[in-house]
Amino acid sequence: MLIETPRLLIREFEKADTPALSKILGDPSVMEFSSKGILTEADTAEFIDWSRSCYRELGYGQWAMIGKESGELIGFCGLSHATVDGTGEVEIAYRLARHQWGKGLASEAVKAVLDYGFTTCNLPSIVGIVSPLHTASIRVLEKCGFTSFHETDYSGWKVRVYRMK
Repeated sequence: MLIETPRLLIREFEKADTPALSKILGDPSVMEFSSKGILTEADTAEFIDWSRSCYRELGYGQWAMIGKESGELIGFCGLSHATVDGTGEVEIAYRLARHQWGKGLASEAVKAVLDYGFTTCNLPSIVGIVSPLHTASIRVLEKCGFTSFHETDYSGWKVRVYRMK
């Protein structure tokens, strides 16, 4: 286990996670504000392979979020590289199964992953990239300590880019 919170276990993805994650990333509600759109099971398998390569190359990536009580894969939260306005950044990203929304789990995961990024990975800065229409995700970032942002275009979307140092 990489990170443990009161209600979550955050660990590296395994290939066996593909079907469960595919159900989440194939949900139009979950992926409404994703620049990648709805993912197929094959797309999800590629995402997991990419995440696993990031662990080896960078020491971090997108990680599986497991509900402690249920043992169920309920989403992902992690760190990855993004290019924003021509500059390489480390971005925090997360997706949560719809039936887990509204319980504070995304904020719990984000806080733990930010701590890991700053203390274990010694990252100087982490950004959060979010559509200004995605009010729930904005609340998660702000609840976790992101305060200021600038607006820009990212992957064809108008977004807010929050930064934490």
